[in-house]
Amino acid sequence: MKREEIYTLVVGLLGIFVGLGLARFAYTVILEPMKEGLNLSYTEMGVIASANFFGYVLFSPFVGYLASRFGSKVVVVSTLFLVTVTLFLTSLSTGFFDASVYRFLTGAGSAGVNVGLVGLAAKWFEIERRGFALGVINAGSSVGIIFAGITLPLVILSYDWRAGWVFLALISLFVTILSLKLRETPTEFVPETKIEVGDVYRSRSLLTLGFSYVFFGLSYIVFVTFYTSHLIKIGVEYEIASGMWSIVGILSIISAILWGKISDAIGRKKALFSVYTIMGVAFILFGLSTNLPMAILATILAGASMLAIPPLVQAYCGDLAGKSSASAAIGFVTLFFGVGQMVGPSVAGFLADITESFKIPLVLAGTFALIGSVIVRKT
Repeated sequence: MKREEIYTLVVGLLGIFVGLGLARFAYTVILEPMKEGLNLSYTEMGVIASANFFGYVLFSPFVGYLASRFGSKVVVVSTLFLVTVTLFLTSLSTGFFDASVYRFLTGAGSAGVNVGLVGLAAKWFEIERRGFALGVINAGSSVGIIFAGITLPLVILSYDWRAGWVFLALISLFVTILSLKLRETPTEFVPETKIEVGDVYRSRSLLTLGFSYVFFGLSYIVFVTFYTSHLIKIGVEYEIASGMWSIVGILSIISAILWGKISDAIGRKKALFSVYTIMGVAFILFGLSTNLPMAILATILAGASMLAIPPLVQAYCGDLAGKSSASAAIGFVTLFFGVGQMVGPSVAGFLADITESFKIPLVLAGTFALIGSVIVRKT
């Protein structure tokens, strides 16, 4: 592998580490202390999470179009900077409204980081290596989960939840600086267009793939948002629950790369069906768990499947649309995903408040994942 390809993978991984791993998934670890600090309900905390996802879904197709037309690098750098600023602003939140605004803007930045980086990778790696490359880059989400699960409790318990957001903003600033040296395309780049940018939004295959992605968004976001809260509800201590969240991250690093490699060999459709199914079983088992051993088994299954889905979908978009239209295709499909993850936390938080349990929201999440496995077979 060439030096520039390695740099693209490393910075891509770090970009996703910040844009998704920290900007989105760290909320799981900060949720309980932030809820207490601002004196909010689970419904309100769910809406704050949904605000983040609304920003993500609203801007995903827009940044995908911009990246395909004007280049991925400028989108990546500018949105990483936006994430940095808004992570810091979140530390200044005084209540429900301003926290929701800051999380909305962070979601908008995350969309640009994610769509821009995976579109960039599609240009740097051909189809036979694309699943592996996107698996490596998307492992940044898992690294973020591990990092947040280990470091944030230390920061929060030593200072407070506001210090946690400042800590994340400083890391984001560092990665933004590294992204300035990314290159848009390799020297020997040959444009490839299977679907014109304007036709991406009418492709039947991409529409079906996007519809299946709705159910991934609906299901996984309930699990990641309320993972720690469910464990605390069944009697697990906060420090242990946060540490268990790191198990998801560790396994997801391996699963994202492994499933990417498997999809290069057996095809995206078969790989996606398998991963959706395993994830659905994991979420249902986690929702039904009443003790630590059950929760650990469900956590292992979730880590072995959940975060392998985004790189597989992204690679599939590149396969269907071609390198030149990949960013537009990824942004379009991500719109569907964003709708699901925008709705999920608010509904789940409401159900948790009225039932005083996360059992029903998590079992529903697993059911939605199984529906997604059926739909993806029709792409």
